[in-house]
Amino acid sequence: MTGSIPGIPAQENDEEFRKRYGELVGSGMSAVVYARDGKVAKVYRSGQPPRQVFQEAFTLAAVEESGIPVPKVYGVETFLGRTTLIMDQVKGESLADVMLRSPAKTSECMDKVVELQVAMHKASTTSFRPIKLVLAGNILSAPGLNEPERKKLLAMLEKLPDGFAILHGDFHGGNILFDGTRYKIIDWAEVAIGDPAADVARSYMDYLLTNRKDLSEMHLAKYCAATGILPEKILAWLPVMAGSLYGFLSPESRKILRPLF
Repeated sequence: MTGSIPGIPAQENDEEFRKRYGELVGSGMSAVVYARDGKVAKVYRSGQPPRQVFQEAFTLAAVEESGIPVPKVYGVETFLGRTTLIMDQVKGESLADVMLRSPAKTSECMDKVVELQVAMHKASTTSFRPIKLVLAGNILSAPGLNEPERKKLLAMLEKLPDGFAILHGDFHGGNILFDGTRYKIIDWAEVAIGDPAADVARSYMDYLLTNRKDLSEMHLAKYCAATGILPEKILAWLPVMAGSLYGFLSPESRKILRPLF
């Protein structure tokens, strides 16, 4: 990829960034990504708060220290006034794409998804926000909820268990890449700590939002079989999970979530 990307702002000083970091491989509203020799430089655009870059670096480093397969972080630097995160370049096909391309491999891929999630939940830390705090904040600020609904959801949330397990917050096959040798878990923007059941409930909901209840039920069944956790322990988190995101989603997604709470 050598030119600008339609609909995305051009990168100022692009040639200087290419000289320092390599080929342009991706461009979004918040950052531009360059790659060379198996490493990428995620150059955040002007106006993006530097703390966002350091937070991403901290998250990946803390998760990697727990033995979870994530892209390795090499550092954060400032070049031409832009804050840049340098980390491993992650290649490969997502397990979601594998399932879409080869439906016969769906059960096999879901086994790997659950295996990775179970292993992740065995790691604990105090480095991230408690999931109950995150959900409470979302419920209090979410548009589309009335006060009785907020009170009901917060009362339900209060009764749910705490914990210190690492929770991805958006764990599904689309966020697991396989390069033929290794698996890497990506997209840690919603990481938290807490009861593992909360993370599985979010996975269940993610599949519902793509109109794949069959995958919701498959993921739930495989996780329960692997851990011995009862399905109702996981589904108890579903109303607060749905309510916490409801007001931030599209009208179509709201229709899917509304019956859950």
